Amino acid sequence: MQPAKGSAGLSRGRALWLIAALIVCAAGGRSIQVAAQKPTETNGPLTVLEIKPDFYMIAGAGSNVAIRIGRDGVVVTDAGRADIAESLLVAIRRLTPRPIRLVINTSADPDHVGGNAVLSAAGESIHPAGTRRFGIIDPQYAAILAEESVLTRMSAPTGQQAPFPPAALPTSTYSAASGEHQRKLVLSGEAIQVMHQPAAHSDGDSLVYFRRSDVLMTGDVFDVTRFPLIDLARGGSIQGVLMSLNRIVEMTFDSTPFPFQEDGTLIVPGHGRLCGTTDVVDYRDMVTIIHDRVADLVKQGRPLDEIQRANPAAGYRRQYGSETGPWTTAMFVEAIYQGLTSKGASPQ
Repeated sequence: MQPAKGSAGLSRGRALWLIAALIVCAAGGRSIQVAAQKPTETNGPLTVLEIKPDFYMIAGAGSNVAIRIGRDGVVVTDAGRADIAESLLVAIRRLTPRPIRLVINTSADPDHVGGNAVLSAAGESIHPAGTRRFGIIDPQYAAILAEESVLTRMSAPTGQQAPFPPAALPTSTYSAASGEHQRKLVLSGEAIQVMHQPAAHSDGDSLVYFRRSDVLMTGDVFDVTRFPLIDLARGGSIQGVLMSLNRIVEMTFDSTPFPFQEDGTLIVPGHGRLCGTTDVVDYRDMVTIIHDRVADLVKQGRPLDEIQRANPAAGYRRQYGSETGPWTTAMFVEAIYQGLTSKGASPQ
């Protein structure tokens, strides 16, 4: 069954649903364009949501995945986990028979690149001559695009075992280190900007903006399910996260002056619900407040253990924090501390 597309008219049920969305927004602070979306179908562990005409968000694949369908084929942003890749491919095939032409990765995290090999192998090259893989031009594979640091993180030096199979590696990269800070392309009449975010969640993060559809994929620079995951070992920093969040706020549009309409930029975070600009503003403000609290304690000469006991994340722990798991509140506070006290850094 194909997901139902929204009609131009406003039925009585739709009107009542929108009124309910307004109530939710007034009570919980969510933006209208977020609340006004409705799930369209599920495919096993995956939930498919049509957020704009021929533009889908798929949740449940590990990371959020975006699907843009056009006359030239399908663009997939982020590929989910490896163990979900076949189910993800089935979900895409249920949406359209058109070939996958391009897979874009927002980072090198396994839950964003795990499905690269399966999705690329199921696609067709975006270039008439074919996609270059392992030094060979092959027309049977979709290209995989990412910032160069993603390729570095996914591969390994000669003689060492790479963390990902060769078929999963990006086949096309842009290099911020060489001065190319973004890659711009046009497919199916859709202008796409892939923009490097330096030293944010990691050193290879990209924002992916679909200009005609007005949809932004943020990767893990923005993750509404938790405090920002700052991967210090792979070049992440609190300063970079804040810069990226500010950039998202600056480049997107909210539904002003008519907040009850389903307009404005739709923002797909790395994990969690569909968002709008006001959601990013709230998240950015939360991160800024905690950063400033830690910075004040650092200025007072407090060591990390005292800063942890001072609970600088107070007021936000219930919504974003965790005491267990791979990314805890204590880890987040420590990442801020390390970013403020590392060589060359100064508390702001």
